[in-house]
Amino acid sequence: MSNASAIAASLVFLSVIALVLAALVLRRYRNERRACYLYWGLGLFLFFVTLVEEAVLDFGVWSQPLIQSYLVLVAVLVGILSMGSAEISLARRWRWPYYGYLGVTSVALVVVGFTTTIPTSIISNGVVSGLPPTSIDLISSLITFPAAVLLIVSALYGTVKYRRYHLLYIALGTGVISAAGTLYLVSFPATLNYAEFLGILLLFLGFVRIPRIAAETRPQPNAV
Repeated sequence: MSNASAIAASLVFLSVIALVLAALVLRRYRNERRACYLYWGLGLFLFFVTLVEEAVLDFGVWSQPLIQSYLVLVAVLVGILSMGSAEISLARRWRWPYYGYLGVTSVALVVVGFTTTIPTSIISNGVVSGLPPTSIDLISSLITFPAAVLLIVSALYGTVKYRRYHLLYIALGTGVISAAGTLYLVSFPATLNYAEFLGILLLFLGFVRIPRIAAETRPQPNAV
């Protein structure tokens, strides 16, 4: 099996796990109807989609819509994950302007992403390891940078103020995902994939603990 095929096969395996994690978080949304779980579940689901897309590319299937949607979704999913954290850490008067900002920048990324021709050089030795065009990279950073900051700051704030130490998983997971992008520069695509998955797994460990904490701190009715 070639190196590209081995990486693609591992991505298929990781995508199955990512889909299971997304289903678990979305099940919490179905049971509790809290918007944070909807956003976190959708973010994890989009991560599953990007893993599948990258596996297809690594297997040697090339098309502009495929690589374009991959480059768009890897940025958008970070923004959606941050919306989950915004639901529990930002006041409503700040939350909706932030959602509006993410909406505008995401639409801009979709427009630019699907109208920019991606060079085949982004695929190196059968794997996605090249840098995207500058226009896509710039708009993506407008989404991912503030989203990563919000995820990290809200997790650290909850950890310090409320002693919810499981929130450190969210901060650590976001840091891993943010740092993983630098691996493109040293051409270690397989390491990048595993680093991204480790980051998502850490985020999941932080997300699933929040409803239990909320249930414990919810006021109980007075006994009659």
